[in-house]
Amino acid sequence: MGKRAVDFTLALIALIFLSPVFLVLALLIKLETGGSVFFLQKRVGKNEKPFTIFKFRSMYEKHGLTPEELGPVKHNHAVVTKLGHFMRRTKLDEIPQFVNVLMGTMSIVGPRPCLYSSLEEMSEDERRRFSVSPGVSGWAEVNGNVELTWHEQLALDLWYIDHQSFWLDWLIIGKTLKTIFWGSIRNEKALLQAHKHEND
Repeated sequence: MGKRAVDFTLALIALIFLSPVFLVLALLIKLETGGSVFFLQKRVGKNEKPFTIFKFRSMYEKHGLTPEELGPVKHNHAVVTKLGHFMRRTKLDEIPQFVNVLMGTMSIVGPRPCLYSSLEEMSEDERRRFSVSPGVSGWAEVNGNVELTWHEQLALDLWYIDHQSFWLDWLIIGKTLKTIFWGSIRNEKALLQAHKHEND
């Protein structure tokens, strides 16, 4: 079974299994702050094609900051709602991205989709991260996520691109479940490995 078939099957199963959670979170978001349930944003996809990413809204709608001004938003950021803090901590805000996977704009595992403004900071080699579909979770996501610098995330993404396999994807899925319960922790061993690969 190819990666696309596995992605579609897992995303469909996840959406069916998580549908009660989906409905409860949508209701709680409405009750807490009103406004829209979903956060939609243009991101960079495979081959640098634009697509719209779906997430549960975890921030106040009128915080007055652009995505570039916000930068990486940790779950305890001032613009994050109380429910949003919980959703970000447990990755539940990412559930709607399984719809992206069904649509084919994302994969279960791959580099996290970035903003178009990030393209200006990337070299031609770093843009190799767009040779695969962006993922709901990825190697950078399970080895530090927002605890990492932008260039550390890039190094981990490129390491994944050059070492991707069926078994590595399942390892990342397993580590993602661990991250949900224990939070994001920098993995210095993985970072050292990625930087060594970057310099080879």
